[in-house]
Amino acid sequence: MKTIPIIQYLPLTRPKAVKLFLKRLDNANVMSILDLEDSAQDPFSNHETIKLKANARAGLDMISKQVHHSISSRLYIRINSVDSPYYDDDIQSVINAYENGLNITGVFVPKVENYSCIKDLHQQLSLINKNVEIVPMIETTRGMANLHDMLKNDKEANLFTRIHYGHFDYCLDAEIWPFKDPYHSDFWEIIKPIAQLLLNYNKTYIHTPFPFPADEDLFWSSSFYLQALFPSLDLWICTLNSELSISKQPVDCNPLKIIKPNTSKSYLIKEAKKICYNFLDGRANKRSFAVSGARFIPPHQYFAAKNYLKDVGED
Repeated sequence: MKTIPIIQYLPLTRPKAVKLFLKRLDNANVMSILDLEDSAQDPFSNHETIKLKANARAGLDMISKQVHHSISSRLYIRINSVDSPYYDDDIQSVINAYENGLNITGVFVPKVENYSCIKDLHQQLSLINKNVEIVPMIETTRGMANLHDMLKNDKEANLFTRIHYGHFDYCLDAEIWPFKDPYHSDFWEIIKPIAQLLLNYNKTYIHTPFPFPADEDLFWSSSFYLQALFPSLDLWICTLNSELSISKQPVDCNPLKIIKPNTSKSYLIKEAKKICYNFLDGRANKRSFAVSGARFIPPHQYFAAKNYLKDVGED
């Protein structure tokens, strides 16, 4: 079994901790994504979100002045989407960080839905370095529907070489409840067409973040399963937890046990109420995400659960 590259998100609202994690991940040959987007928000307060976004940009500035070429692994920055009010400030922060000496490999762009935004961003980043990668993130139904056209349009220009699928955003946008997990058959019915398209166009597929940070067995069994489905695909696996990221890839592991998700109304209501409670209960210090038990709960999942409960009259 060939080694699967790992890439991990790091929140720029905690720059001192990020400096330590960067070194630790780099020593384990794990790539990093410094995050200006989802981890820098309060989903219940626009006022607090504005402050968190500014803090994240300040965190990037601090890191760029203190961490230069000592990081040998790939280092990316996730900015906010092109239609976000924070987009222009994020681009300037990326330019400043590069000019400060941070060895930036590329930029992850959320919710990409057409090729024009990739071209526009390429032009902006070309002002500092023509080799800065653009990694479009497919996170909406429109982006998913237009993925084939984006790949066709890029065949000659080759402005991007990788695509990152964002499952949490996609499930919310597509009004999917419950969110599909790596052991659900429906989860793989979403993944397979994306992976096949990227294989056809010789692009790297960056898998959606793994939602169970403490379940190392499921992490590797689902990763191996994806690799076995598409053995010729250039594949990266995304993580949210450093202990998982630096865990040693096993030579072999138990095969992934795939099940059909429970679709009974009583179960869906119970699960939605559980997610809502656990998100609010596990959301320490008004952070954007919660960890409850063994599950990582993003705000996308909370809002999808709330929407479902409202639709069935249980809110």
